[in-house]
Amino acid sequence: MTLDKTRFGRTRPRAARAVPILLLALGAAAACGDAATIEDRASGSAAGVSRDPDGSGAAEGDWDSPPLRRPVALSDDELAERALTSMGSAAVGASGSCGTCHAIARPTLTRWARLTSDFTRACLGETAGSDSALPDTAAVDSMFECFRTHAEPASTFAAAQFGIYAAAAHLPWFEFLFERASDAGRDSGEDFSDFVTRVGMPRAGVRWSQEQFDEVAEWFARGLPQLFERVAEDSGEDCVPGLAPALGVHVEEMAERGWRARNEEVPLLMFGCGDGQAGAACLSERERPSEALGERWEADDTSVIRMLYDNTETRSTYWSRSSPDGRYFASGRLERGADGLSGQFIDLAREAAIGADFDYDPTFFPDNSGFLIQRGGGDGNASASGATDGAADPGDVAVVCEQSVLSEVSSELSGEEAQCVQLDSQIGLYQQLAKSLDGDDYWVVFGSYDGDNGGFEPVLSNPAAAFESRSATTLVPMLNVGSTFEAGAPERIATPQQGDPMLSPSGRLLVTRVKGGEYPAVVDGEDVVSAEQSGYALHLVTTERQGDDYAVRLTDVGRICLQGGKAAVSYDERWMVIHRYVTGADAEDLGFSSASDPGFEDYLEGGASNLILVDLLDGSSRRITDMGPGRYALFPHFRSDGWIYFVVRTLDGQEYFAASDAALVLAGDDGG
Repeated sequence: MTLDKTRFGRTRPRAARAVPILLLALGAAAACGDAATIEDRASGSAAGVSRDPDGSGAAEGDWDSPPLRRPVALSDDELAERALTSMGSAAVGASGSCGTCHAIARPTLTRWARLTSDFTRACLGETAGSDSALPDTAAVDSMFECFRTHAEPASTFAAAQFGIYAAAAHLPWFEFLFERASDAGRDSGEDFSDFVTRVGMPRAGVRWSQEQFDEVAEWFARGLPQLFERVAEDSGEDCVPGLAPALGVHVEEMAERGWRARNEEVPLLMFGCGDGQAGAACLSERERPSEALGERWEADDTSVIRMLYDNTETRSTYWSRSSPDGRYFASGRLERGADGLSGQFIDLAREAAIGADFDYDPTFFPDNSGFLIQRGGGDGNASASGATDGAADPGDVAVVCEQSVLSEVSSELSGEEAQCVQLDSQIGLYQQLAKSLDGDDYWVVFGSYDGDNGGFEPVLSNPAAAFESRSATTLVPMLNVGSTFEAGAPERIATPQQGDPMLSPSGRLLVTRVKGGEYPAVVDGEDVVSAEQSGYALHLVTTERQGDDYAVRLTDVGRICLQGGKAAVSYDERWMVIHRYVTGADAEDLGFSSASDPGFEDYLEGGASNLILVDLLDGSSRRITDMGPGRYALFPHFRSDGWIYFVVRTLDGQEYFAASDAALVLAGDDGG
């Protein structure tokens, strides 16, 4: 099938509609953008507006609203060159910017174009762009109402709903909007700096000037002319299943000396385990979903799912993680809490929430010694070179804390406690932590990724795998220097067509999602280029310390031919777990005759997701949950003893943290 290139570059009218969550690619609180100090930005403050001297934020002066974007008279060819350069596309020899977190290739760009068209038609009008005037308070309030109407989940701003206009979040037009809105038009919780933190793009390097944004927005408004001439097709690989013998040797070794065995030797006390209890016998006092909710979530009668916490009042966003001992469950908050904080740690022992000053990506070290959080914290105006090759924005702040701090704070964690340290070197988003078994050094891994924040709206396909030939994985050693950590020099390893990297607890096994072929598709009447995942790649990791630096080598040890979200590896490194969204291909596995079976219709409308457990000894996999339509089991990960923690979201706004003993039961660890 050949993509009709002529359809790019012209606009077809279509009714305004909300942006579906399954097409989030530009956007993630955990994608490429962070909070900026607006007063310091290169573009200056909003035209014709000054702040009230008392600091209330009231605006003075005339009502001349700044343009959202200005006309650009460049030729299509020059415009494409400049836009791709600003976005950091390797196709024109650029790097950094959007290219730090995303593959600036056909699938990503056409998906962003679709999101941009949705936002333009919904809130700006077919001819909007160079003259998006806001003549009075009524117009400003109406624009805010449109933003809220088309937010998914409702009223929560995220980059995806704005398309390429997310890259203008810090510029004068949006600031003017916030300054001039009435109290009725802008909710008291809608703060401009918070808006830039949640929505603003790109996160890597210098935020775009008004001129740069004008050029990129013009390219998108024209329909991405020259896209196919300048950005070549970049297909991935067909998945051939198989595991190398070396992987089996690794799994057997980790059974004896991996982090599960190490933590048992301490011994690490596991949450929910009574005297003499271990393995599947733990958490027995916690209710099952059938008892608490009248819903069965288990896929069979051999394993049990236990309810850990009702998080409906807060609701999380993006990935959640728990401490190795299973006591703490950490997540970003969908909306800031009453304490003004956007992150949380749930202390399951106390049934209490600890508000925390971070935006995304809480992760724990495998020895239960500490955790790492990230937050937007700089001015977003780094040197002209920007942050490239997988480095994070200088405005983002990574903070490492001793885990003991969680038992000492009552309700809030600032990250400024004595047990916390801010890292000098920056860590990329969607990171994962590991600790070497033969030393005191810790590791952080990150790389190209596709956003995945399902369960708020129907999700009917698995995450894209829009990676590219130049994709790489970055490992940063966290050097233990006694009283604190120092980040060593990043080691960037080529992982072509692979992304969403995850390290095993020991740091000796790397799992990535692998890109398949690129192919044309039509979504809601819009042409896009899709890149489905072909499977998961497994690599053994060898590191050698050379002074303060490391040499890192990867050895390919196999493929698991499944589609789904990012993988997590157990502490004994035998198991891998993923979540997978329900598609028509799952109908028979769920007990239906086919995807056209009338009983399967609710899945095709409301979606769902299940957990899939993979045995790394033989590559076999099995579904361990049976979630009904509109029920999403998400973001699974292991605690040290083998229990699988995960999040359940429902389309009617409920959210729960839960645990499955499936891996323990399959391994014959029934406890005692």
